[in-house]
Amino acid sequence: ADGCIIDGQVSVDQSALNGENIEVVKYPSKDKIFDLSVENALFRGSMIISGSGYMRVDKVGIDTFYGRVATDVQAETRVSPLKLRLTKLASQISKLGYIVAVLVGVTYLFNVLIIDAGYVPWRIAENFKNARLLFTSCLHALTLMITVVVVAVPEGLPMMITVVLSANMKKMIKDNILVKKLVGIETAGSLNILFTDKTGTLTTGKLSVESIVTENGEYKNLSALKSESEIYNTMIISAKYNTDCFVDKGNVVGGNSTDRAIYEFFIDGASSAVNVKDKTRFNSDLKYSSATLADGTVIIKGAPEIILPKCLFTIDKTGQICASDFSHIKKRYYEAISNGERVIAVAKSSSKNDRFILIGIIVLKDKIRKGVKRAVKDVLKAGIQIVMVTGDNRDTALSIAEECGFYNKGAGHMAITSSELAVMSDDEVKKIIPTLRVLARALPQDKTRLVRLSAELDLVVGMTGDGINDAPSLKLADVGFAMGSGTDIAKSAGDIVILDDSFEAISKTILYGRTIFKSIRKFISFQLIMNLAACGITLIGQYLGIDSPITIIQMLWVNIIMDTLGGLAFAGEPPLKYYMLEKPKRRDEPILSGNMILHIILNGAFTLALLVAFLSSSYFKSLYATSQRHLTAFYALFIFAGLANCFTARSERIFIFSGIVRNRLFIFIMMLITLIQLVIIYFGGALFRSSPLSLQELGCAILPAMTVFLFDSFRRLTLKLK
Repeated sequence: ADGCIIDGQVSVDQSALNGENIEVVKYPSKDKIFDLSVENALFRGSMIISGSGYMRVDKVGIDTFYGRVATDVQAETRVSPLKLRLTKLASQISKLGYIVAVLVGVTYLFNVLIIDAGYVPWRIAENFKNARLLFTSCLHALTLMITVVVVAVPEGLPMMITVVLSANMKKMIKDNILVKKLVGIETAGSLNILFTDKTGTLTTGKLSVESIVTENGEYKNLSALKSESEIYNTMIISAKYNTDCFVDKGNVVGGNSTDRAIYEFFIDGASSAVNVKDKTRFNSDLKYSSATLADGTVIIKGAPEIILPKCLFTIDKTGQICASDFSHIKKRYYEAISNGERVIAVAKSSSKNDRFILIGIIVLKDKIRKGVKRAVKDVLKAGIQIVMVTGDNRDTALSIAEECGFYNKGAGHMAITSSELAVMSDDEVKKIIPTLRVLARALPQDKTRLVRLSAELDLVVGMTGDGINDAPSLKLADVGFAMGSGTDIAKSAGDIVILDDSFEAISKTILYGRTIFKSIRKFISFQLIMNLAACGITLIGQYLGIDSPITIIQMLWVNIIMDTLGGLAFAGEPPLKYYMLEKPKRRDEPILSGNMILHIILNGAFTLALLVAFLSSSYFKSLYATSQRHLTAFYALFIFAGLANCFTARSERIFIFSGIVRNRLFIFIMMLITLIQLVIIYFGGALFRSSPLSLQELGCAILPAMTVFLFDSFRRLTLKLK
């Protein structure tokens, strides 16, 4: 249930709802607004840390904040970029296939009924009157047309995409990336803009001690502080006795997040045992806690703005008490709070009424996760805009964004707060989205609004999140990255779960996504080159006096190579780092790029010219004893030229065989196709219209096929020089 506290006071952890790991104190007030920031509002999904009170239940079930989020995540999302592109491509290829099929059928009938009649009118008329000839001719034409359609339409594409997505999903689990929605991998590779949480994603989500600042210097670790023995001992006593924390099975538990962080920093520090006579626990009114020891010493720990004004003395390097104006400590204190860091002051006195002796201040920070800076750099190089959406204040948010490397005020980057966003119209927000880098004090509805408006700008949108409040935006985004440590509702709404909460994993997902898109493009290039050659030779063969240059059974084997085996071969392509240097693709960008079309036309035309020359040239015919052997060699040439084109489609580099050893499946499939083709040549017989060839005859078919490599190398070199 959601409700209002009407009596008492409680400390609440709302991080599951808003992603902020700061405990919030709730107490009765007259506020009538009902949201996460209000002092008297309590929400389903929160955790009571300390205190007690009475709550009036106001909302239950789907009317609660949690319930409304659960309803929001049921909404339908828009079509993925991959599905959009493939639908368009499939339509184009299918239409082209049907056109070629009709041309082949009409050409065959024209050849049988008109050309074979020698263009003599009365013979042509007789052919049309011959019902049996007409029926068998139409049936054969229909068979040819169906065969062309089967070859031309890429029915193996869905299987190839499923295989390549599944294969990469298996690899990704090793990088702590759990893919729930397969198409989400490719979508990640198409990202234009990524909205990311701060806590737990860019940062560890856990406070830790950054440094200890005393009158004598600043210390980053415990061993360095040992040089000041008096301060060292007092700090350890404060950390271990002036707290509600304790150690259970090696872990620091209890207390609040600040106390736990301080205890963990000093946990290995040795100190003499002390007896605590009395304790004053921390509360929001006092803003400090204290512990009175058996010898009358009082250790005080709390807010610097409360403790510093009461301090006149500190401890020097020799351990003696001395007067000070604390200029060095105050300077570091103001610097820390301007960076959004948390500061705790530690002091002591001989009694509660005496002036305090300042021991030092402890600077705490939610540190940047290991590897985040490098991952952010990779994502930025990939041309993807990063926007941090956080509930923290502007100063803290800017400090983290600058440290991570995606905010630069000099470059015109913008940082705004939720209240500034709220007064902007949708059109105004759309104008600032390209320069927006930080949204501070963000509310759940801000995330959803930014995702929606980015989508309206036709951007491919990514969103990270772990809390209940993140679920609607995770669902709405093109790809939602849920954190493994997050809530179940967030993981349910996301497409991909980052098991270790690492931003590095998001960068790897983008690389995998781009690899998949590259693999799809390579497969389509290979298939369309083969389509062009197969359809072209079937059409031209009619004019060369050969009704079926490639038989229906032979064409089915070609289809298996093009669709099934070809798809499996390209599914094993490894992720290459240079993919991350390319600009992201538009959501509606066609799969067929200008370079691809050029590659398909040139290589397809060259392969077709090679096939026509081999089929029609008297020189090649003279190399074979019978026409049956010549047609067998022609079919071998077709298959081996197809294999050569498979190699040329695989790599974009000048060197065609670049990185081939990283795709062992490709090598295995190429060897398997070669072996099966040899079996067909020598044992296919009448079924495959084949006759065994001598080694010399086989070589005369294979060598022309190898010219595809020479031609494509020349094409690549020319393109590179241009």
